[in-house]
Amino acid sequence: MQRMFRGAARIAAVAGLAVSGGALVAVPPAIADIGSDMGLLCSGKSGTHDVALRIETTVPSTGTVGQPVQLGTIRIDVGLPPELVRRVSAASPAGASTPPATSVAPSPAPSPALGGVAEIQVAVRGPDGDRRAGWPAFALAAAPPRGDGAVHLTGSGVAPPVVPEAPGELSWSAGAVDLSLVPGDAATGRDAAELALHCAAEKAPVLGSLRVRRGNELTTPGASSAAPRQPTASQGGLCKLIPARGQDPRYAISDDPELAKIFESPENPSGLNFDTGDGLMYCLKATGFFNIKKVGNAAPVAFENNVRALTESYMGNIFFGPNWTDFRGYFINRTYPTPATMLGFGFMPTRAVAEAVQVGSPRAGGAGPITGNMRILQQLSTELDISGPTVDRQQLKASAYVRIKAGKAEVNGVPLNLGSTCMTSPTSLSATGFMGTLRTGTTQYESGQPLIAQNVTIPSFSGCGVTEDLSPILTASVSGAGNYASLESGLWCEVTTGNRCVDGAGALPQTFTVEPGGVVTAVAKPFILGYAGDNAEFRCESATMRLDLERGHWQSRFRLGKGDMSLDGCEVEASDGTVHQVRGEVTQDGSLWLNMTIDAATGRPAMRINGVVLDATVDVGGGARCTLRISHNLGGIFLPGQREVPGLLEGSYDNGTFSMNSHTLKPSGRSTCEIPGFTDFTSVFNSYKGDFVFRPTQRITSP
Repeated sequence: MQRMFRGAARIAAVAGLAVSGGALVAVPPAIADIGSDMGLLCSGKSGTHDVALRIETTVPSTGTVGQPVQLGTIRIDVGLPPELVRRVSAASPAGASTPPATSVAPSPAPSPALGGVAEIQVAVRGPDGDRRAGWPAFALAAAPPRGDGAVHLTGSGVAPPVVPEAPGELSWSAGAVDLSLVPGDAATGRDAAELALHCAAEKAPVLGSLRVRRGNELTTPGASSAAPRQPTASQGGLCKLIPARGQDPRYAISDDPELAKIFESPENPSGLNFDTGDGLMYCLKATGFFNIKKVGNAAPVAFENNVRALTESYMGNIFFGPNWTDFRGYFINRTYPTPATMLGFGFMPTRAVAEAVQVGSPRAGGAGPITGNMRILQQLSTELDISGPTVDRQQLKASAYVRIKAGKAEVNGVPLNLGSTCMTSPTSLSATGFMGTLRTGTTQYESGQPLIAQNVTIPSFSGCGVTEDLSPILTASVSGAGNYASLESGLWCEVTTGNRCVDGAGALPQTFTVEPGGVVTAVAKPFILGYAGDNAEFRCESATMRLDLERGHWQSRFRLGKGDMSLDGCEVEASDGTVHQVRGEVTQDGSLWLNMTIDAATGRPAMRINGVVLDATVDVGGGARCTLRISHNLGGIFLPGQREVPGLLEGSYDNGTFSMNSHTLKPSGRSTCEIPGFTDFTSVFNSYKGDFVFRPTQRITSP
């Protein structure tokens, strides 16, 4: 029996491997109990139910900037009402005890044959911002009856450590809970129909907190006295100069066919000027999730890149075109130490550590570059109408070879020795970063971008295990195609100048939390566009945006929402004072896109609505009508203001109201109206009003 359990533990451990890196951290000796009793309202196909949740764990009494803070073992107790248990429609055999789930003690008394999994969204809040705590999914098993009428399921697990980057209070808050209940026990691994429930509490309770001190502050008795790892460029050893083009053959653009694919599509047009140089040095940070197909779960992942960009440049001509730039370079990547916890084979809580080690092309036999390739495609200008082909979708492409090296692994705190040589063969990893279109809004590469790597292949493992070969188990459990990574990068730190750097390193990604999300309306009463000192004015009783916002934490600031707009009760006043009525409602041509950022001057959220193109049918007298379009217009060096493109609204967002304080809207060159005051396609309306009130009120915060 013991031998069978050890085998299952090995399988579950390797099934929990993720593309991340790091080491397990011991709990400091000075600890305190934290937790909360929560009342949840859970809903699903079975209806709505009141469920009780208790969370218990321990936390160190103090923390240090740059040093990991490790919670103790997390224990949870889920109290289910009898009617919910009946809906699961399964009962244990009479008089039989339910087999215990992992980390759950055997029940000495009969209890319902019920198990499941609980996933709890927990946020870590600190002076350096909020982040996702990355708590594991908890396998649940029935506990002995307690005489309170409820059926209790219990489970336990270990969360990854948190590394605070600033002094102050660090706290953990619990949020939404997802329950998956099955007849039998979660640890049995039997196939059974599950009952899924999504649960919410009236408010997010604070589970506990601690004080984070600087490394040079006096320590309290029992607290860790280890020297902190300051977040500077030199500490990680990565945010520094790497050799320029031609200085070291190990640092160069690779001609490996697999890595060079990013240069093939889209193909560069003719007429570009080619140049080479030392390039610009950047370092950047990115965080996100790696979805492992075989495990059926996602693990947090973070990395830092050292990039030498613009060593090769292909550029169009601002006067004659094309509107195209292709910047190329190379990079070195390193993953951050982030252990991952998940359910191996869907039922056994597993904690594992791995690292993606960048290597050179396997075709070069160790003689080629060790760097990956990078390509940045941008328009030469997004504000000029330049002739010839143009980059419609601004994007970044990167490709490199990596080997997945497995490190420490444990099941329920029991270490599994994989040895020091457990790794895969090299595999190519390609990612694309979307930097926008004129419709969605564009950004430059230095501003950061979402990164997507699709269909990532994890090769077979070798060299795993000390006393026995565990490589086949890892290969069977983890290796294969169809894996997927989604990340967000922060501002690119320019190493030589310090521009856009934070403490000499790349900034963490800027992400946002949206609550409650869903389909919302944003109404401005009135909405006015005009010219100061002129009677010309386009005014409406109301403008209504309908947006679909996804609820969640750590969302990309780009394309946070999508929707449309309509305007009612509109009229057009010409510069000579003549008023023309608009027939029906004014419509939006194409989709609107909502983007967010943080205003550097105020530190508050700022909102941008991209894709604005308004279309109005205007009565001009005598039964005649014309079309007035309002948008942004691009002009060339020699012929200004001719091509219609979507415009934007931007302003502050506070207490559920978007207050427009800037825009790029003008009368469009595609208008058929010849109304005085609306025939200048080059001048932005310099008088405007529009305060959009969101219903329901949306809490949009960073992160």
